[in-house]
Amino acid sequence: MINLQFFKKVLAFMLGIVIVSSIILILNNKQNTIQNQLTYLSQPIASEKVLITSAGQSTDTYIIKDVANDLLLENIFIPNAESSDLDGVKSVVIVVAHSYIGEFLHDIDYEDEYMRVQELVEDAQAKELPIIGVYIGGQMRNHKKTKQLIDLVFSSSSYNFFVGEDHNLATQLSLETDVPMIYVDSMQQIKGPFSSLFR
Repeated sequence: MINLQFFKKVLAFMLGIVIVSSIILILNNKQNTIQNQLTYLSQPIASEKVLITSAGQSTDTYIIKDVANDLLLENIFIPNAESSDLDGVKSVVIVVAHSYIGEFLHDIDYEDEYMRVQELVEDAQAKELPIIGVYIGGQMRNHKKTKQLIDLVFSSSSYNFFVGEDHNLATQLSLETDVPMIYVDSMQQIKGPFSSLFR
């Protein structure tokens, strides 16, 4: 009888180890999702002509415009695009990062900028246009207004693109939505993966 109780305790202990190890393995797999994912798409999910616009009026939008031009992607660049600018385009790229200076230069406040982006996203969805959310940066750029804009765009897009070495933020954004995401560490790695969204 004593041996049976001892055997049950050993079995329960081993079962506990297996369960805890499985949980740790699952959590680690989730944390490694970003690092293990493909950075190139096997088939494009968007088409040219591309509207490139901003959510937050940062200069990051100009970086993506230059990338698109280098790749010879047919595009229209309108940092403060509105719904009427969707006519004739086949996909939308929204580059997210809040900039107080950018808002000042475009004579727009944050509330108006948020509403503009929200309406643009809704109308693009109504037209069934692919939306690609882009975030360039890391922890220093991750302030409240940028995060609100990321949540708005990244949860409504067809595909998201993250550039930066903040793996924790990238993983967090990936897990917060069901939208697939391409992740690269630096701007030097962006052209091929970005091109694969369209070609």
